[in-house]
This record gives sequence, C-alpha cells and structure tokens, in this order.
Amino acid sequence: MIDSPQEYQNMFDVEQKLWWYQILHGKVLYEIKKHFKSDKQVRILDAACGTGGLLSFLRADGYQSLTGFDYSVHAIEFSTARNLDVSFGDLKDVNTFRDGETFDVICCNDVLYFLTDHEIVQALQAFRKKLRPNGLVIINIHAFEAFSGIHDMAVGSSRRFVRSDFVRYAKAAGLHMADHTYWPFFLSLPIWLVRTWQRYQIRSGKINTADVKSDVSYPGDFINGMLKTVTDMEGVFLPKPPFGSSLFLVLK
Repeated sequence: MIDSPQEYQNMFDVEQKLWWYQILHGKVLYEIKKHFKSDKQVRILDAACGTGGLLSFLRADGYQSLTGFDYSVHAIEFSTARNLDVSFGDLKDVNTFRDGETFDVICCNDVLYFLTDHEIVQALQAFRKKLRPNGLVIINIHAFEAFSGIHDMAVGSSRRFVRSDFVRYAKAAGLHMADHTYWPFFLSLPIWLVRTWQRYQIRSGKINTADVKSDVSYPGDFINGMLKTVTDMEGVFLPKPPFGSSLFLVLK
C-alpha cells in the first residue's frame, strides 16, 4: 500500500511515463470527448484519486472543473500541493462527500476491489445520485483471476472481476452498462506467464508474502514505447477483446 508522501511522488513519476497509465488515461479522455465533444467545462470527479495523476492529465488537456477525493491524507496533501481540488472522501460513504454537488463525469479507477459486493453497489448508487443527467460513470478494474499476482497482494486486492459482475452491480444501483472492453489483449500471454510464475514462487515459499511490493515499474523508454505501441494497435484492430488483465467500463 502507498503509505508515505515519497511513495506517492514515486508512483506519480511512474504514472507520467508508464504505458499502462498512458493508455488508461487516454481511454478516459476518449470517452469524455466522445460524449461531451469539445466542452471543457464539464464537471469531473475522480473518486479515490490516489496521486491525482488522472486529474493532472485532464487538466493538461484543458479541463478546468476537476475534483477528487481520497481516503489517504498523503494522497490529499500530494494532490493539493499541485493545486488540485482534492479533499477527504470514502468510497464506503460517498454520499457524505460534498453533499448536494453533482458531476457530469465520475471516474473510479482500480480501487473498487477494496469493497464487498454490497459496498460496490452502495458506491455506484451514490455515484448515480451525484451524476448529472446525461452523465457518465467511468470505471477501470483488474480482471480475471488468472492474471492475479504480486501486484494484487501489494495493493491489498483479494479478487478480480469480469463483465457479468458489473452488469449485476450496475443493475442493482440503477445504472446500465453503456460500453466495456477488456485490455490489454495482445499482451495477455506475457502478463499471464509472469503472474503464473509469481504465483508459483509464492506457493513454493520463494517470495516473502509479508513484504511484497508492487511489480509496477518503468521498464525503460524502448520497452515502454513498444508496449504502448502494441496496446495502441490493439485499440485500432481489436476494439472489443474477449479478455485482458483489466476491465474498462462506461456506465450511465
């Protein structure tokens, strides 16, 4: 878990360059632009915003009405130091965050795994109440148990999800799934091989599970560029992959 200001700085530095975050942030931006065209005044909330990396990315593209919340004091301090509008909020009690305020877009990336099924539905219900008419809820979450590995343990995740899970959650929350995609597909085999090897090492006791750290790191410019190019090509030639290590969702 990220539990110090320096770790937030380190993670933010990786987010600025790493292919995976570049693709994810690009997906979010694409959906916003597709839905709201050139309107840069739409109100955007990033729920459990972490380092504020997505908010910074959207601000660089010209969006001005950006808000975030996070449970971590370090996350809030790190974001507000960069003049981002971020304050305390809890995914288990979203209704109490800025009661009465509504948003055109609510993003929630790679954090819902902390919650139970019931708590996920409650969070989505709160998002729906805070969503303006014609608004979007954009979610990214890690998918398929076959891709679980060290990163899951490091961030405190005990499970992964598939589309049918969120069809059920959305229905219970009064939302519907407007779009979804698994990603990355072309890189699924190498990711699966790495994570399978990690799980073997954990089972055999070669990895100390009491002191695991995320395997998310910057691989260098050449490899990073290659991975981003491969995933960009996937979006062009295979817009609806059948599986991948992440699930990207648009709810209305």
